[in-house]
Amino acid sequence: MKFAKKLFLYSVFALGTIGLTACGGDSSSSADEGDSSSSAEPLVLSSVSETSPLDAGSKVVAAATADGNGGFYLSLSGIIKTDSETFPDPEGYDGEDPVYYNIDNLQFDVGDKDGNRVSLPVNLKPGASLGKESINLISVIDEIPLDQDATCGDEFTLYVTIFMSGDTEDTKQYAYTARIDTTFNIPCKVIESSSAAATCTEMEKVGPVTLSNKLGDSQFAINFSTGTADNPDVTMVIEDGTPFFDAGTGVEIVREGSQETGVIPSGQVCMEGFSEAYNGKDNHMELEQMGWYLIKTASGTYAVMIDSFMRQDETRGDLTIIYFKKK
Repeated sequence: MKFAKKLFLYSVFALGTIGLTACGGDSSSSADEGDSSSSAEPLVLSSVSETSPLDAGSKVVAAATADGNGGFYLSLSGIIKTDSETFPDPEGYDGEDPVYYNIDNLQFDVGDKDGNRVSLPVNLKPGASLGKESINLISVIDEIPLDQDATCGDEFTLYVTIFMSGDTEDTKQYAYTARIDTTFNIPCKVIESSSAAATCTEMEKVGPVTLSNKLGDSQFAINFSTGTADNPDVTMVIEDGTPFFDAGTGVEIVREGSQETGVIPSGQVCMEGFSEAYNGKDNHMELEQMGWYLIKTASGTYAVMIDSFMRQDETRGDLTIIYFKKK
């Protein structure tokens, strides 16, 4: 197989600014020249290759949140994909077998507008699986803590450096480094809380909503933010009479571990009242009637209960769900 020799310059992967609204505060510098209280450390990044087998659809979404102790941390979502077919053939490649580029490692850095580092060291989740052609960021990293120089209202840049190499013995020596960067602001409007006050991200109930693949015009996929099938977070499929959710790009499906099966909470419902079940993550998740699931997306996390399932045959049927989303 001969691959198309199309070059992807680094600028292709500087994927648009992701801005979070900053509320209040002035824009003056928080440290005058000569301020000895600053712990600024210059941010030094790895060099990137002139070309890269990253897929142009790779995307990282960054959201800064107050940590409750006067600081901030960064949570990430999105997906990183390689696209071997659009990358030039390695020198000396014999053309007999396809060359695929796997992701060997990821590095996360945050810098301010002056080029100083504001991120603290971060490790991937225990057991995080790399080496794939596609990486869901939610599955490999929890959060990035920011140091005391990260102030609300300021703009920062997140740099995700991706280290890749060929997947065969003949191509191991062809290693490439690519980078995705995105800018974000730390919002100044935060909820002031004491150690005694419980945090509640209030949720509202949606549904029942029925997903069906019995007819050609039925809705069998859903974007939980909009309620439509456009840019779906999950798609319902039925295999051997059993319903499954297939995750969309950058979406993770997790079994919920705290809610009672079949019981829908009433009164004030908080996101903090839901939790992940141990070892319960799968982007092709088998669904249990009356079971609870967490759907983690770039727009937020949704708590979903399977209300009922009506099978028509081994591949078709109706799935009714109820879900909670942030108010």
